[in-house]
Amino acid sequence: MSASMNTRVILTSYAPKEVHSTSIFTIDRSQPPPDISSLSEGQVLVKLDAISIDPHLRLFIDAPPSEASSDSVTDDLPKPFLFTLNQPIMSIGVGKVVASVSAEYNVGDRVRAEYFPWQTYAVFSSKDLTKIPDSGRPLEDYVGILGMTSFTAYLGLIDVGRPKSGETLLVSAASGAVGQIVVQLGKARGLRVIGVVGSDDKATYIKNIGADAVLNYKTCGNYECAIRKIAPEGIDIYFDNVGGALLDAALLNLNVCARVVLCGSMATYASDTSKVTGIKNLDKIIVKEVTMKSIFYLPHIGTKIESDFFDEMHQLEQQGKILFKLDARDGLEHAPQALVDLFTGANLGKVIVREV
Repeated sequence: MSASMNTRVILTSYAPKEVHSTSIFTIDRSQPPPDISSLSEGQVLVKLDAISIDPHLRLFIDAPPSEASSDSVTDDLPKPFLFTLNQPIMSIGVGKVVASVSAEYNVGDRVRAEYFPWQTYAVFSSKDLTKIPDSGRPLEDYVGILGMTSFTAYLGLIDVGRPKSGETLLVSAASGAVGQIVVQLGKARGLRVIGVVGSDDKATYIKNIGADAVLNYKTCGNYECAIRKIAPEGIDIYFDNVGGALLDAALLNLNVCARVVLCGSMATYASDTSKVTGIKNLDKIIVKEVTMKSIFYLPHIGTKIESDFFDEMHQLEQQGKILFKLDARDGLEHAPQALVDLFTGANLGKVIVREV
């Protein structure tokens, strides 16, 4: 193992709001992989197979307010969680155990870590890993079609959306990792599905996977009017991945007893907070008895709904009712660009980086 390369993607500075650049990262290959002799009792060494690239990572590399602007920040305000400078950042990753001093894991075991450093080899405590069954599926599937984003789509639509056949579902960022699964799960349950995207290519893609209608937010003009025109019957479920002005417009088009799934806020993740306006239309939905609920996948790992998710996804795959667009990059050194591409629209589908 000592002859193998240990590529590490190091965060060297935080990124100001609305700045998307790979220059805040450096690629380091100066350190050898850890050796089994460096492991303590209960630790395992894992070689990375693939990492998940997700929009929420942008929150953890933002320049702190005192660095990003001249605004004063009082000491008693809570500080945001930030990745540590001059260390690799972390995201969900999968790999194989290559050395172990844990009774729970053997060499060759397939594992997932919710916080896998962006490096080829990493040491974990056994309690920070989840074993992946050797089902014959590629490991990358567990950060792809069976990964966090697909599970989030299932959790949000089924648990919060409570879909009923014939209802109308609006999905923002519909061609993305979460959105593409929401679109197809909605169609499988007999919903009329409307996707919101930002390009003609993405519109074509989600039509091909079953969307009944598509809205291009970059060309549609006034969001409220555009939604009303494409869904005159109103919206029963809004699956929100972006927040901001689109969420505000969707609220004005909701039916009585509609459900809003709060999944993400890409419109504000990397925005200057002084330019972000609050939601203005909440008062318009009070008398409609609308349910708005956020979702977060982590508390649901290992529960029945995760088992139901795996079973249903397998069944839909077998029936040819689930297609999955994977935007895979080869080589950990490409991870910074993969992250930047999420915010410039240069990706299509679920972005992962394989370590080859």
